[in-house]
Amino acid sequence: MKTARRFSPKEAEEIYLVPYWGAGFFRVGRDGELEVTPMGEKGPSASLLEIVEALRDEGRPLPLVLRFPQILEARVRELNEAFQRAMEKYGYAGGYRGVYPVKVNQRRLVLETVARAGRPYHYGLEAGSKAELALILAQDLSKEALITTNGFKDDDFIRLALTGRKLGRNVVITLEKFAELARVVRISKELGVRPQIGIRYKLKAKGAGQWEASGGENAKFGLTTPEIVRAVEILKEEGLLDTLVMVHAHIGSQVTDIRRIKAAVREAAQTYVQLRKLGAPLTYLNLGGGLAVDYDGSKTNFYASANYTLPEYAEDLVYVTKEVVEAQG
Repeated sequence: MKTARRFSPKEAEEIYLVPYWGAGFFRVGRDGELEVTPMGEKGPSASLLEIVEALRDEGRPLPLVLRFPQILEARVRELNEAFQRAMEKYGYAGGYRGVYPVKVNQRRLVLETVARAGRPYHYGLEAGSKAELALILAQDLSKEALITTNGFKDDDFIRLALTGRKLGRNVVITLEKFAELARVVRISKELGVRPQIGIRYKLKAKGAGQWEASGGENAKFGLTTPEIVRAVEILKEEGLLDTLVMVHAHIGSQVTDIRRIKAAVREAAQTYVQLRKLGAPLTYLNLGGGLAVDYDGSKTNFYASANYTLPEYAEDLVYVTKEVVEAQG
């Protein structure tokens, strides 16, 4: 006769790889239940099973989503401090201004938590629509925090962005199609507001992972090199070259291979340098998204993983940018 063997917490950790993806916020407890530690490993913990059972007893319908603002706050701190350490390590004289893309989650609790946690770091927000921009302008961000815009920009979207400039917010209108430039120039003249303009450069480098096909020369968004040169000429003719403050390059989402990221950063940094030589007083090199989440904990370039850590990502971005800029004088 076979008897059932007790399934140990240690075995549960090994089977479900919790130490690899839990990031110090999730662990297997003594009773074998998955626990959340929203304040970190040394903070208080709670059984997810007990939380769900308590909510079910209250009559809450399943399935449901559990959100832990403390984890959001910790991740914002980790991201900003990783770049601070990288800049100190390599003697990088510039700064870091991250932005959270609101399209990821527009819920008020999430947005306010990110804005509050990021305020000491001048952490900003990114809008992909007029509605998102309206939400962002209502947040208590620091004056230095970036507010970037992307996506389709109709006249109303551009007017709202320029109104943000009137209110003293650090709003940058990122051109993703060449045709958007004429619209921004026209409306800025109508309102008598000098814009801050960014240009999205269409990278030749491609990402790696599930969304690899969304990058490279066949990417849906971005200006080609000839289009960027023409945009600079138009801004000169309109007396607006001083409003070109940003180059944006986006390699794609969930980029699993750090080598692809470094190649994209190098290409984007070289574009930044060349535009400076053309007279554009650029302030920001916006390297977009791509930072992958290691969902399965394997630390490989598998589509659900990443073969690098957050500190390695930050160090590579800082080092490659500094190397390119210094090499170009």
